Amino acid sequence: MKPGTGDVEDISGKHSSELFVRIRTGAVLAVMGFIVLCLSHIHYVLNTVAASLSILGIYELLHAVRADTFPRMLILSLLSIIICFFEIPYYPVMLSIVWGIAVIAFCVLMKRIGRYHFASFVSILPCTLMLPLFFRSFVETRLVRYGLYYLILVILGCIINDVTAYFVGKAIGKRKLAPAISPGKTVEGGMGGLVASTLILTILSAVLSHCTGIKIRYGFLFLYLILASLVGQFGDLSMSVIKRSVGIKDFGKLLPGHGGVLDRFDSLLFVAPFAVIYCDIINSIPE
Repeated sequence: MKPGTGDVEDISGKHSSELFVRIRTGAVLAVMGFIVLCLSHIHYVLNTVAASLSILGIYELLHAVRADTFPRMLILSLLSIIICFFEIPYYPVMLSIVWGIAVIAFCVLMKRIGRYHFASFVSILPCTLMLPLFFRSFVETRLVRYGLYYLILVILGCIINDVTAYFVGKAIGKRKLAPAISPGKTVEGGMGGLVASTLILTILSAVLSHCTGIKIRYGFLFLYLILASLVGQFGDLSMSVIKRSVGIKDFGKLLPGHGGVLDRFDSLLFVAPFAVIYCDIINSIPE
């Protein structure tokens, strides 16, 4: 045996094992997501999912800055339940404002990576407050006409984009997308995710339109799919900014192979509210 061969085999075996765990967890999440979509017409199912993701995400953020005390978790959890279960007046307007502020704020943080640190409860508080407001978008999306179709676009789009970007990046990725924020992400992976999600969901939409009679404006659909892919990648980088700031690799270990809730749902966190905002704008445009 050549020197070092055993080490190479060990590393290869380790990567294969990690990939298997990642795929297994992903499969479980996919099944759970399918069940949620099937039950999404039942009152409060999506509200419960949104509140649960918000509370788990809030815990991960507070734990990252060592501010996860019981009183804070209790207050923020109750606030999340209120936001996710009770009607919010002018929700689309409020969501647009908060989402826009969040995008601008994270753009600034990405430019100033390493110079701003999330080190206290006060510094991380705005991020915790945006979680339930953003995750509530699932509920709002399902309520509109063709809501189930839009919800499928949102969730499946993020899944296809993330999975394709991961494997394309591993296979041919060379140019780093944002090395100071997330060293593993590549331009090639990002483009692969964008092309795959746009192509697959356009075909799926055409099939659904033919089978169910859903009216689709393909120009707006195509634009949404491209923008949603970019927004999803932005959401991924945004959560990575926080992780780099506090010096952690993952937000948690709840999902083996993926990390915590915010590691797995980071792109969806930004895409879901974007879908609500986009649909609100498009629906105001006459056909």
